[in-house]
Amino acid sequence: MANYQIINSTTNIVENTVEWNGDTSVWKPNDGFIGVASTEAGIGWKYNSSGVGIGTTSGETTKMWIPQIGYGTTV
Repeated sequence: MANYQIINSTTNIVENTVEWNGDTSVWKPNDGFIGVASTEAGIGWKYNSSGVGIGTTSGETTKMWIPQIGYGTTV
């Protein structure tokens, strides 16, 4: 099993973290959400699929995981 970040595909904000094996025949995120295997971020962080690494501020748009202050609010 791996940790998956459950991301709202409209806002790209991580809304939940689950332990899952990735088998969508057993379970899958609800419509409008995606699961990305990662232990590098958490609830409230923004996901950027074209980025690499972990940011330290919300302005680091080249990073995959961008920290936020509160739900959907940028630093």
